[in-house]
This record gives sequence, C-alpha cells and structure tokens, in this order.
Amino acid sequence: MKEEKIFKYLEIIRKIKEEEKNFINIEDFTAHIQSILKELSLRISFAQNKISISPETHETSKEDQLFINIIAEDLNQFLENKNCLNWFNELAISLIEQKSLKDLLDHILIELEKIIPYTSANIALLENDTLNYLSFRGYEKYHVENFMKNFKPDKNFLYTLKTVIDTRKPLLIENTDEYPYWVFIPETQWIKSHLMIPIIYNNQLLGLISFDSDKPYSFSEATIKKVSSMLPLLGVALENAKLYDELKRELEERIATEEKYKRSFYQIVKLASDIVEMKDSYTAGHQKRVAKISVLIGKTLGFSQDKIRILAISSLLHDIGKIAIPSEILNKPSVLTPLERKFVNMHPEIGYNLLKKIEIVKDIAPIVYQHHERINGSGYPKGLKGEEIVLEARIIGVADVFEAMTSHRPYRPALSMDLAIKELEENKGTLYDPNIVDALLKVIKEGRINL
Repeated sequence: MKEEKIFKYLEIIRKIKEEEKNFINIEDFTAHIQSILKELSLRISFAQNKISISPETHETSKEDQLFINIIAEDLNQFLENKNCLNWFNELAISLIEQKSLKDLLDHILIELEKIIPYTSANIALLENDTLNYLSFRGYEKYHVENFMKNFKPDKNFLYTLKTVIDTRKPLLIENTDEYPYWVFIPETQWIKSHLMIPIIYNNQLLGLISFDSDKPYSFSEATIKKVSSMLPLLGVALENAKLYDELKRELEERIATEEKYKRSFYQIVKLASDIVEMKDSYTAGHQKRVAKISVLIGKTLGFSQDKIRILAISSLLHDIGKIAIPSEILNKPSVLTPLERKFVNMHPEIGYNLLKKIEIVKDIAPIVYQHHERINGSGYPKGLKGEEIVLEARIIGVADVFEAMTSHRPYRPALSMDLAIKELEENKGTLYDPNIVDALLKVIKEGRINL
C-alpha cells in the first residue's frame, strides 16, 4: 500500500475520533461517518446495533481490508461503550424510583438482561453467614424456581460460594463440564456456564449476583467488566433500599402500636364518659350524642382527621368535671337553687384541672374548660368573648345546647326540633358562633341527626 493511502486512512481515523467526541445520536453519527468514508469509496450500514463497513467496489487489497476492519471495530467499540453508558445512566435514574428491596433487585436483573445474555440470574444478600436469594429470573424455564425460593445455603455450603465470599473476587466458570469443583445436582445440571460476582459497598460484602447459561462460554472477562461498573451503584441502591425497608417496617410496627394505643385510649375515654353518666342518670348518653353532633359539625366545617379526633375526645369528656358534683344536685327533679347552680357551673373548671395533669389529654383541657363560654361574654367560667374561645369549645357549646334542649331533663320534657332550631337561630351571633350554627342547621336539614 502506498504511503499516501496509509496517511489517508489515518486521516479518516482522526476525523472519526473527532465525530465520536461530538456524538449526539446514532442517526446523525452514522450520517457523518458515511460522509467521511466516502472519501475512500467506503459505505457504512447499521443493523442490530452493529456497524458494518464495506467498499463500494468488490476489489480491496488485504491492507485496505485491515484498515476497514480497524475502523469498523473502533466504531462498534465506541457504540458499545456509549450504549453501556446510556444504559448505566438510565439504570441509575430508575433505581432511585424503586421503593422496596425486592422491587429494586428484580429491576436490576431485568435491566442486566439487556446487556448480558443470561439464561437465569439471581441476587442473594449475605445475612449472618447465610445467603438469602431475594430475586431471581429465568429458572422457570427448567422448572427449578421453587428450588431457588427455598435455597438458603450457608456460605460454606458450596465451594463456589465459599471461594467468592472468602476472596471477594468474581468467579467465572466458562464450562461447568470442565470445572472440577462444580457440583452436579438435578436442579443445576442444565447450567453450562456460570458467573458469580460479589457485591461490595464501603468495604462490606453485601451479597452476590450470579448468572447462569445453558450454553458454555456465554460469559467472559468483558461480562465481569460490564457488571463491575454498576456494582458501586448497586451497593448504594441496596443500602438505601435496606434502610427504606427498615424504616417501613419500623413505621408499620409503630403504626400498629399506635393503633393499639388509640384503641386502649378510646376505651379509657369511653370509660370516663360512662362513669360520669352513671353518676348523672338523666344525662345518660348525653356526652356520646354531643360527640356525634360535634363531629358532624367539624366535618361540615372541613376539619382534618386529627382535628376531628380531638373534637370527638373533647366532646366525650366535656362533662367529666361533673364527677365531683353531688349526685343529689345532678339528679334533682326541680329547678336548682342559686347555690346549687354555682356548684354545677364549677364542672368545666374541675374537668380542666383533672385533664391538664394528664400528659396524653392535657391539650384538650382548654376545650373542656371553655365549652360553656358564649361569644357575647355571658358564659362561664371566665366570660370569654368571640375568638377568645377556642373553636372546638364553641362547637361543643352549640352541640351541647342543642342536645340538651332536645333531650328529657328531670325538670322538663324534651323540646321539639323546631323549638331547638328557633333557639339557635335567635341567638346566632349573640350566644353562639354563627358559622357553627349554620353548619349544624345544614347537618339537620340533610337528615344526618336522628333524635
């Protein structure tokens, strides 16, 4: 080959290297390469992710073919690296989206199948010298998926496992028939080549990733390089997923404990409510009905679930202070004297002093304390006005009055619904918060309160 032509080939190779630096997409890249190769009457074709170069004429010398092969090999190596990089970037993004550890491992095996032609693959995590196979693919082809599900060997169970774990280096078995330490059992007799790679992160062996093929020589050192490049990413993802699983498990346990605690707490609240109503037979069920009405008002006003819960508990305990009032006063079948009325009017303050000492219910103590206040300042015990009264106390105040009017009392029969509504409407904006009254009237109109 003439020196001039050799320099021409070298110049073409230089131009191709420049195009590789400016790579944007495969279509533009091959078009630019084609224009470069035209100088040597060469044409480029791209099929099945592989580039081929051929002369436009059938006559080529051995020297020409050598340069053509060098150029084609360089281009294909470049594209393979580019594809691996793109795959790696896409994998990094997709791994972030995986929530559970199982989802993460399954996703990794699915993605690896795009660059490694395996028959089956698995990922096992090392926990207390035992390998737990949490993800596997492809074993259904040979009907051994149940074997993998139940396979939890000790790290010393097989020579291959012990070797990789002890050396912390990959083990490549190109042909199991020729490997002296391969254990032939019915479940694995179809495996003809095998690759096992340790997953190491922060100098800690997390587990193993393994590939099987039913054909010999399916894996090579190049396969190890491909997998090894993504192992640091896999290590980070595994640590994050394990942390996520631990947090999820801890949260589920905490939620279960809180649910049990809530059930116990509500039972205690109900018990306290029942004790008050046992003492005051004429108001049996009063606190429960007030709680129901208050909750309906709260929902109509758009309360959150947490605020509804606080409102319900406050309603159930709003009269707990009556536990300190003599039964003969609470159950008196006639109008109370001024002194007896003064005793009864002490129950919000008594309830407040009881509840504020208990950590779990101290936040509702002010609501219980204020439920007999009225927005014009005519209520008790403090004579608070308007928004000085907490919203929950204003709600319970309206629900309490409505329930009392429509229920039987020792000194009078129950009032009709119409009379109770009239009382609320006449004193709306004076004694009672108008928004709360409107919410209650809406609930009544919708038929959601049955007396």
